[in-house]
Amino acid sequence: MSNEFDVVVVGTGAAGLSAALAANANGAKVLVIEKADVVGGTTAMSGGCIWAPRNHKAEQLGIDDSREAVMDYIRAVSPDGWHNVEEPLWAAFVDYVPEMLSFLESRSPLRFTPNNEPDPYAEETGGLERGRNVTADPLPLGILGDWSDRVRKVTSNVWLTYDEVVGTFFFANPKKWALRYAPRLFWRSLRKIRTRGNALSIGLLKGCLDAGIEIWTESPAVRLVTKNGKVTGIEVDRNGETISVSAPKGTILASGGFEWNPEMMATYFPGPVEWTASPSTNTGDGQRMAEEIGAQLDRMDQALVMGTTPVMYEGRLQGQPALDYFLPHSMIVNRHGKRFVNEKQMNVGLAFAERDPETGTPLHLPAWRIYDAQFASKYPHALPSKNFDGNHFEADTLADLAVQIDVDPAVLEETAERFSAFAEAGVDEDFGRGSYAWDRNRGGDPDNKPNPTLGSIQKPPFYAMPFKASFLGTKGGPRTNEKAQVLRADGSVIEGLYAAGNVMANCFGSKGVGAGTTLGPCLTWGYIAGINAAA
Repeated sequence: MSNEFDVVVVGTGAAGLSAALAANANGAKVLVIEKADVVGGTTAMSGGCIWAPRNHKAEQLGIDDSREAVMDYIRAVSPDGWHNVEEPLWAAFVDYVPEMLSFLESRSPLRFTPNNEPDPYAEETGGLERGRNVTADPLPLGILGDWSDRVRKVTSNVWLTYDEVVGTFFFANPKKWALRYAPRLFWRSLRKIRTRGNALSIGLLKGCLDAGIEIWTESPAVRLVTKNGKVTGIEVDRNGETISVSAPKGTILASGGFEWNPEMMATYFPGPVEWTASPSTNTGDGQRMAEEIGAQLDRMDQALVMGTTPVMYEGRLQGQPALDYFLPHSMIVNRHGKRFVNEKQMNVGLAFAERDPETGTPLHLPAWRIYDAQFASKYPHALPSKNFDGNHFEADTLADLAVQIDVDPAVLEETAERFSAFAEAGVDEDFGRGSYAWDRNRGGDPDNKPNPTLGSIQKPPFYAMPFKASFLGTKGGPRTNEKAQVLRADGSVIEGLYAAGNVMANCFGSKGVGAGTTLGPCLTWGYIAGINAAA
């Protein structure tokens, strides 16, 4: 077995496999190493939505998008001051994402379908109500041959596509849609056809295997090898032995976040971290190795945080993204019993990440999802599970429920009364829930009037479920330039080292600018890194 390659890629998520395909297509001999015994990383567990502005699928539908509109939109919705640093990276992403998507279709069995997802801030300058999101079409595991049992499994085996779930408001009436989809689901089950992030991983992996790219699983990266300041390869733990792999053209870090590294999380995200919703192998190896050779780590306080429900996965308790808090007759309150966010906005996690400027502790946690009997009657499938300790609370009055979850009873009652008045009127005067294109088109219940996202909370019994600070992935790491080259603190390039995906200092950070602001940039920065490393 040769240990000499042109390019080594660390990680088999969207960024890593996209990078491997791009480097291979540009003439490099590529090795991909993976810490886990399965392939796919966080991508394989994901919903699979990809934010890909100016994609060729939207053009085919007659949707008019432009580079200027996308850049205006990103500038309008990104955090204040970020354009001073991130503008070159935003521009590189916008320029390369259409090319990347076409490239993947030409080099793999992947085919992409546009969905009807609006930009979460469609009303802002440059925003669109549809056209910038795509998902991978379903693919059968069988096309992988001997690798078919080596794709990371998802947390729940409901094999519907992203659009079949989101575009139909599936979660508001799963019985109706499950019946309608029954033949389709039977066929997919019979043929082991996978969807969403699993389909994306299958397609990327198949493309790599067909291209002859070598992939080592159960082979964690140990240390970057340097010579005269240049990265020339990497040390890998292979079958219990540390071996050195030569990569004179480039080493591409695509190893994901550090959300399963307790020490790093305590440093950058002090406070409770529960129900993490990613592979437990995401322990910051890429960030550590890059820092060891002088890379500048940046945006380490950025992460994708959202609401999850508990699930057992690989023998441990972790989270999976939840949709129950999008539905009527539910609201989220903080530890004081007050609402503090539009529960329907995509970036709901930003509100949960707000911290006291003096103490650094979370302002709103612990937070709670509150439901009533109307919710239980309409959406029994979405009630909190009783199978996990501390996950389900129930009482005949809001005051009694408040006592159980340790919030002020009077405040919770007042909050529910105010929220119920908004629901009756159809207008959320505090946070605008249901007034935006995103709110109306994603989740909710279209049969609920007058507002598909609002419903009163008045009828006993009442229920509560904790809203955990759940991480789907951190988004900080080595700072890169527009070629995905890793930089030192003085801005100089560390020759031979590239980074892509959640291991890099993400140019969008915690605030997603579209559904799929993780996967779109992951695929694109992998593509950019692969091209430049091979060159």
